[in-house]
Amino acid sequence: MHKWRRLILLAFLTAVLFAAAGCGKSNIVATVNGEQITRQQLDDMVQNMKQYYKSMGLTIDEKTDKDIVRMIDSMTLDQLITQTLLLQEAKKTGIQVSKADVDKEIARYKETMTEEKFRQALASNGWTEPKFRDMLEKDMTISELQKKILADVKAPTDQEIREYYEKNKKEFLVPASYQVRHILIKTGGMEGDKAKIDLEAKTKALAVLEQIKQGADFAGLAKQKSEDPGTASEGGLYTFTSGEAVPEFEAAAKSLQPGEITREPVKTDFGFHIIKMESMTPEKQKSLAEVREEVVARLTDEAKQKKMDSFLNEIRNRAEIVNNLDKSGKENAEKKN
Repeated sequence: MHKWRRLILLAFLTAVLFAAAGCGKSNIVATVNGEQITRQQLDDMVQNMKQYYKSMGLTIDEKTDKDIVRMIDSMTLDQLITQTLLLQEAKKTGIQVSKADVDKEIARYKETMTEEKFRQALASNGWTEPKFRDMLEKDMTISELQKKILADVKAPTDQEIREYYEKNKKEFLVPASYQVRHILIKTGGMEGDKAKIDLEAKTKALAVLEQIKQGADFAGLAKQKSEDPGTASEGGLYTFTSGEAVPEFEAAAKSLQPGEITREPVKTDFGFHIIKMESMTPEKQKSLAEVREEVVARLTDEAKQKKMDSFLNEIRNRAEIVNNLDKSGKENAEKKN
């Protein structure tokens, strides 16, 4: 993932916690063990989220997408509450990130771009450098806390590894694959008399097939005659596994032995295909030895996630949390009813 995309996602989870000076009580959206989260803090973080969605091609309209806006507000506030709890816990355990450490992290970001590009990147996300530094500091603080919490997570035992492998064996099955060459004479997407289009395309395909039967090079003809833009330049070369090709194409290809060519053009929604089987790689079950590292990584990640979830539940249960946004939502729902 690109560093700046990662940073945008980071902003959702670890957005800056600014104290809004002079804010009235109505501007407090939540308190966590007495520490206030303001509407401004929430709006800043929500804005980051909306910018990210926009970069992905999704624009949220405040007027027409009210339910989505409420959902984003609620989810974002929950993230802010979680972040506040984690930062409070880090403070209790004496975790501190030095200015020098933050400077090093910023230097890593700058390694990939000029100073000007760095400034532009900050501006495009609505961040000042102090805000960016604060975000990084809090993210690094939480990361250090996570390391401390997860320090005693043990590697899975041999028995656990074997049990996981046997239970999830299908996930380590490599499906059979088929490498073919094909020549396509298109009919799909063409306007006009369908019967006439089909007849002309099949006649053209039969003429190409006759050339192959007379000894013409299949790959060379595919480059010249195939109307499939995705494979023509590669001599019609196409590799697929079960379910990846259209049914008629797949069935015809699977009926061939290596070196064989379809006797007649094969009709699909795309047009008429002449298919040659190049090779078939049988289905293979990966052994435990082959996937051991992957299984260890999965089990370790699961154990860490379980430990972190348990820790978060524990600190939430003992915390005093007042969610004014949630209260407001319930009040509005009651009024509607």
